[in-house]
Amino acid sequence: MKERKEAQALLLKSRPNFKHHLYISSALFGVIILITTFTLFRLSTGSLRDQVDSELTATAENIGLQVREQIQNTNARLGSSGAQSLFQRTAEVDAYLENLLTQQEEILYLLVQDLQGEIQYKAIRQGMELEQNQFPRILISPKNSRSPRVEVPSLGTPSQTYLDVIEPIMVDGQPQLILHLGVDRSALESRFSGLRSILLQRLLIASAIVAGILTLALLYVLWLLKRAQLLEAEAQTADRLAYLGTLAGGLAHEIRNPLNAINLNLQMIEEDLPGTGPEATELAVLLKGTKQEIKRLDRLASNFLVYAKPLELERKEIELGSLVDETIRLLRRECETADIRLEYDPKHEAVRVLGDPDLLKQAMLNLVVNAQESVMANPNDARIICFATGKDADRAFVRVADSGAGVSAEDAPSLFKLFYSGKRGGTGLGLPIAQRIVESHGGEITWQNLPEAGAEFVIWLNRQDHRA
Repeated sequence: MKERKEAQALLLKSRPNFKHHLYISSALFGVIILITTFTLFRLSTGSLRDQVDSELTATAENIGLQVREQIQNTNARLGSSGAQSLFQRTAEVDAYLENLLTQQEEILYLLVQDLQGEIQYKAIRQGMELEQNQFPRILISPKNSRSPRVEVPSLGTPSQTYLDVIEPIMVDGQPQLILHLGVDRSALESRFSGLRSILLQRLLIASAIVAGILTLALLYVLWLLKRAQLLEAEAQTADRLAYLGTLAGGLAHEIRNPLNAINLNLQMIEEDLPGTGPEATELAVLLKGTKQEIKRLDRLASNFLVYAKPLELERKEIELGSLVDETIRLLRRECETADIRLEYDPKHEAVRVLGDPDLLKQAMLNLVVNAQESVMANPNDARIICFATGKDADRAFVRVADSGAGVSAEDAPSLFKLFYSGKRGGTGLGLPIAQRIVESHGGEITWQNLPEAGAEFVIWLNRQDHRA
């Protein structure tokens, strides 16, 4: 539609403002995506560390409970007096600790000390014998311990460290013994790394989904922004056209009334002219020219009113060939008077469109008026205007071709501009009106200069009989 093109032109003028909003929106959404991804990563990593710490704490508590039960059961069965009983009790508890050690891959040693700091029971994984030299330093009493987990450098591999996890063994609610678990950092890091890779994979998928959703939201916001600008431009165009229509109506009325009066006065003067004589002939020529100018001004006012007022389409199904026949019947007598030959060549079967027949006929008439003016410079036998109808894919067309001089390179860029005319006495409204009518039907007008001579204008409309 013409109004939509004008709105798009306004939109282009405001494009810098649109780009400004585009850059701001893109930057904001980019920051949101980065912050969201970073937050998810931090929360997930923190959650993973909490999970590992929770598992480590649960493991220490579970082993502490098992060791306490084993010590209590052994004491109850063997008693707590006698050197032989003490040796057997120590051997049984150590064996139990060795069994626990084989079940926990990340545990390097298990030590049980009393509150005075003496080691009562112990189990050391094979290859960790050298680490016994660290035991005096890590056997910390509950009063002096600042943390239940102490990082200890390895004597066998100085570049590595392990954790000494302290778990009190409670009896009747009071700590009686202290359990030390040596936890392999590399095993923990391996478990952490495996969970971390799984977490990162899930995080990347979640981040990609979030980024995709935010990107779609950004595109939707940008589409809404562009749509809002286009609607605003269309509203401005509609307001201007409404104002122009009101102005055109009043202007046409103010012009037509004095023109009609002038025309009547000229007719009365023409009737009072003497029939012969050079003065009468000269006056008759002047009166004829004046009446032609009055007619041109009246046509200009009428065309301006047609262009400015809103188009109200009364759509109905139309057979294009019949509409062209009606147009030719309206033009035939006028063309015959001007020695213009009208030719109609319906090359295809009947083509139906949905539209306003009166307005479409007006568009065809405007194209023919231009063609008539173009061919009048030719000799009488070379004044030809050809009509053709047909269909191409999902569109129907009406072709109007003439044998005139064609459209000059100077006139081509401004062919459909309002009030532009390359012909003397032209109003510059015929083609813009035709274009507005066709575009209001969802179609378009194309044109080209023909190789042999003349120009060809084609009205394209959507076919009513087309089925996708």
